[in-house]
Amino acid sequence: MKLSILVKLIFNDMKKYILSFIIVIFILNFNTINAQSLNQFGLKAGVNFVDIRDKLNDDGVTHVSKTGFYLGAFMEFRKDVNFSIQPEMYYSSNNNKIDEKIGLLHIPVLFKYKLGDKFEVYGGPESQFLLSVKGIDINKDKNYKKFILAVSAGFGFMVSDEFTIDARYNLAISNYIDTGYHNNQKLNFIQVGLAYKFDN
Repeated sequence: MKLSILVKLIFNDMKKYILSFIIVIFILNFNTINAQSLNQFGLKAGVNFVDIRDKLNDDGVTHVSKTGFYLGAFMEFRKDVNFSIQPEMYYSSNNNKIDEKIGLLHIPVLFKYKLGDKFEVYGGPESQFLLSVKGIDINKDKNYKKFILAVSAGFGFMVSDEFTIDARYNLAISNYIDTGYHNNQKLNFIQVGLAYKFDN
């Protein structure tokens, strides 16, 4: 496939996903309109450690994976001193041992609870959208699923009011490769990174 066609297909898909994210932000912002000073926008980036669960038979076989990266943005809507809701949108580039580069768009909605002054824990559902696989035309290969359902859970350590060190595990519920029989594959992630919150 020509690069220009691939870029156009990815861009057209991302427009739909970005619109969905904007709608989520609008709904949450509308529900917290009386607490605008508590809402914060931020950026995040870090590294991925990808665990590809390959079901070749009745036993799962894990592929050892290389390190990838992620980067994106989030909004935190604080409901009270300890509880907040944080929708995110970020891109991740992931590699496995057979040099298959996988591009994903993640849209989680996380429910966060603050533990004291420095720690917070969170979890929630996540939608993932398969954007690209190196050497594969995912628009023609029906074994690759463009929508993946997952759940995320993790914790953060607040270094300061602006910076938070973040670590989470992302567990896939649905397959990103689904042949209908054997060789189905799930993408699971360990992610470690840094988040920055802008002042209101």
